Amino acid sequence: MHGRSERDFKMPRFFISGHTGPGRVIAITGKDARHITRILRMGSGDILNVVDSAGKEYSAKIRTGCIDRVIVDVVAESADMSREPSVFITVLQGLPKGDKMDKVVRRNTEIGVSRFVPVITERSIPRPAKAGQAKRVERWRRIAEEASKQSGRQRVPDVLDVMGFDDAIQFTVDEKTRARGEGRECLILFPWELEKSKGVKDILREGVRFSEVMCFIGPEGGFSHDEAEKAVRHGAEPCSLGPRILRTETCALVLSSIILYEAGEMG
Repeated sequence: MHGRSERDFKMPRFFISGHTGPGRVIAITGKDARHITRILRMGSGDILNVVDSAGKEYSAKIRTGCIDRVIVDVVAESADMSREPSVFITVLQGLPKGDKMDKVVRRNTEIGVSRFVPVITERSIPRPAKAGQAKRVERWRRIAEEASKQSGRQRVPDVLDVMGFDDAIQFTVDEKTRARGEGRECLILFPWELEKSKGVKDILREGVRFSEVMCFIGPEGGFSHDEAEKAVRHGAEPCSLGPRILRTETCALVLSSIILYEAGEMG
């Protein structure tokens, strides 16, 4: 459990918006308040943990509570080490069928991915209207929050609005430019089944230390030749994930795990 006691690991944790600190009084509302009072049956004097928007975790004591509003006093900052990875990973996931995106968000949140971008590609089958897209994105954001709580993370990954492929390419270009302006290195990975000459491990071991990695993942039918060529023209590194064909909902998990392992974050 990475040094945490069993009692600390089971301490209820709730994410709050904004920044807080010892001595502050905050309100926990909505479904979290209902979970505290109805499911956990916690009340005045009980201790829980809160995590603010900066990813800082604090212990807090319940002052008062009712079904839709719990008031807590922030007591002290947690002494636990950061459980967020040193490398910021973005998964740009080609929009898959059914509930596969739910699995992508949940599983990759658990291992440490920091951001998700749902992308409509040439071979994406689901092409929801704007209203449908908004509902799906809200669902994925809820899943990211739930998975963050379950896995003991100190921040909830961002889930951006659905983008077209061209917008996603420009997004990665802008991010890489911004990172360089801040003195950081950003890598754009493009796993593709037709890439045979270089594996992802080879790229990650070329000697450059990346603080940010952006990962394109194709939908069920993969990327088209035009999409692959466009990505490479704009700075993406094509790579192989091995000789076996992986499901779209498996690819991001495998790629992110390799990145985190090579960064010393796993194992």
